Amino acid sequence: MGMAKKNMGSVIAVLGLAAMAMSADGTSRNYNRLYEGPVESEEKRKRRLAKSEVRLNKARGMKQFFYGENSLWAINQKNADRKAKNKKWIE
Repeated sequence: MGMAKKNMGSVIAVLGLAAMAMSADGTSRNYNRLYEGPVESEEKRKRRLAKSEVRLNKARGMKQFFYGENSLWAINQKNADRKAKNKKWIE
C-alpha cells in the first residue's frame, strides 16, 4: 500500500509538469481578449430583465398585487398591503 502512494505521487507530479509545459508552448489560445459578440439593445435588455424578475419572484412563491396602475410582489395580501402603505399607494 505504501508503494502505491509513492507511485501515485510521482504520477501526479509528472502530469503537473506536462500540463505546465503544454501551457507554455506558445500555441495556447488567448483567452484574455475581449468578447466582441453582438451587443444587446437597451430595449431587449430591459425586457429580458423584466422576464427574469417575474420568473425569480414566482420561484420564491410570490404573487403580483395591483394597486391602481402600480404593482408589487409579495407572498400574501397582508404583506402586499403593508408594502403599498409604505409606498403611500393606500392609506
